[in-house]
Amino acid sequence: MLVVSPPALGDVCVVVDPVLAVGGCTAQPTPPPSGGVAPAQVAASDAVALSATTPERDPKRIAVTVERGANRRDVTRAFAKAGVQVDESIPAIRAYLVSVAPEEQAAAVRSLSESAVVARAAPDVLAHALDTTPNDSEWPQQDGLRLIGLPRAWDSSRGSSHLVVAVVDTGVDPTQPDLRGALVPGINLVDRTAPPLDDYGHGTAVSGIIAARADNGQGMAGVCWFCVVMPVKVLDRTGSGDDTRVAAGVVWAVEHGARVINMSLGGPGSSPELAAALAYATSKGAVVVAAAGNSGTTTPFFPAADANALSVAATTTGDRAYAWSNYGAWIDVAAPGCNIAPVRGGGYGRFCGTSSATPLVAGLAALALAQQPGATVSAVSSAIERAATPVPGVVRFGRIDAPRSLDALLASVRRVSAVRRGRLTAARPAQTYGIPAAAGAFRATLTFAKGAVGTLRLLAADDGTMLAHEQGRSPLRLALPVLGPVRVEVRSRTRASVRYSVFLSYRGS
Repeated sequence: MLVVSPPALGDVCVVVDPVLAVGGCTAQPTPPPSGGVAPAQVAASDAVALSATTPERDPKRIAVTVERGANRRDVTRAFAKAGVQVDESIPAIRAYLVSVAPEEQAAAVRSLSESAVVARAAPDVLAHALDTTPNDSEWPQQDGLRLIGLPRAWDSSRGSSHLVVAVVDTGVDPTQPDLRGALVPGINLVDRTAPPLDDYGHGTAVSGIIAARADNGQGMAGVCWFCVVMPVKVLDRTGSGDDTRVAAGVVWAVEHGARVINMSLGGPGSSPELAAALAYATSKGAVVVAAAGNSGTTTPFFPAADANALSVAATTTGDRAYAWSNYGAWIDVAAPGCNIAPVRGGGYGRFCGTSSATPLVAGLAALALAQQPGATVSAVSSAIERAATPVPGVVRFGRIDAPRSLDALLASVRRVSAVRRGRLTAARPAQTYGIPAAAGAFRATLTFAKGAVGTLRLLAADDGTMLAHEQGRSPLRLALPVLGPVRVEVRSRTRASVRYSVFLSYRGS
C-alpha cells in the first residue's frame, strides 16, 4: 500500500489564510513562517531581480573600434600583434569583438590601444536578460522558485496548454482560484462514480506548485504557467491507496495524453504491477517524477527508487538536506522542500516535504517538454541531471537549476529527421506532430493519395501561432527558418479515409 507521507515525516503545512486542510494536516492561521516577512515588508530585491547599477566587463573579450578608412591588412596585423582572435565583426560601424585569455586581456588592450588603426579598445560590457518576474501576491514568499532560477527560465519557456502533467494523488480541488483554467478531465479510481475531487488536500497543493496560473495579480506562481494538470485520484481521504490502483492511474494518465507524471507518494516497498506501469509510461514518452520519501534515511523508497522514475529529495534554500528528507546516491536530484501551495477550498499555505519538492521537478520537466516537444524521456531527465548544482552527500547529481536544464536540453537538440505515417478520416481529420527546435532551418513534405486534397500547417509550439501553410494536392512542401519549437499539422480536406506520409526535418543554425 502507498501512502502520502504523514506530517510527522515532513509533509507539513502552515496556513496563511483560512483554517483549511493541506497535506494531511489541519492548520490554524499563523503569522508568516519563522524567518519570513509579511508581503508588505518584503524588500524590492525579493520581489524582482533588480538591474545592476555598475557595468560588468567580460574577462575574455575585448570590444574594438577601428579608425575610419583603416586597411584590413593593417587591422589583421594589429590583432595578430595583440594575440587576439576575432569572434564577431560589424563592418557597418567598424567594430569587432575579439577574444583573449583572461590573464592576457590587459596586455592585449594596451597593444591594441597603441595601434594607429585602432580608435578604441576596452573589455566588453556584459548585458543580461531581465528575468521574467510574475506579479502574483504570494511571489515574494516563493524563495524556492527563485533559487532554482525560474525567473530566468521563464524568459525562454512558460509552458504550453498542450503539455499535460498528471498528478497521481488525492485528486484536485477545481474551485481553487489559481487552478481555474489549469485542469483537464481526469479520473477517480477510488470511486469511479465520482469526479476526482480532493478530499485530503495533498493533490491540490502539489498541482498548484506545478501549474498555478501565474502573473494574474493574485495568489502564487506555478512552475509551468500554461501547462495543464490532469487529476488522477488514486489515494483516499486518509491519503492511502494500493499499488495496483496507483499503477492503473499511471497507465490511464499516459493513455490520455500525459507527458509528465507527478508521484508525490510512495512507500518502502514496491510491486511488479507498479514497476510495470512506470516502464509502460516511459516507453510511451512520459517523464515520471517521484518523491524520495520523508524518513530521513538512505533506505530506498518506491516508486522513486524505480529505474524508470526521476527521484527527488528535499533541500533548504541554503542547499542543505532537510533532516526529514531521504538522501543518498540512489536519489537523482533535489529541489527546495518548503514551498507556498494552494489550500483545498481556497487560500495558500506553506507546504513542506519531498511531496513539495517533487512538483518543482515535474514542472521543470513540463517546461522543457513545452519548449522541446519532441524530446525523449532520457533527454529531458539527462538535461535536468547534468545541469544540477552539486549537493555532495545528498543526491547523485544535485539541486535542480531550471535555466541550465533548458539550455542543456536545447544544446542536445541540433538535428531532427523523421517520417510520420498515418490515416486521416472523417472522425479524425487532423494529426499534429511536435518538433524540438531552436533557431534553424525547417522542412516538411506531405504526400498522400492521388486525388485527395490536404493542408500542411506549421504552428509555433508555445501559442499555436500559424507560421506557414500549404493547401492542395500531393505533395505539399514547407521550407522556412524557425526560431523555436514548432508543431506540424496534417489535415484532410476530404471526407474519405486518406493515408499520408510526412517527412520532417530540422537543422540548427
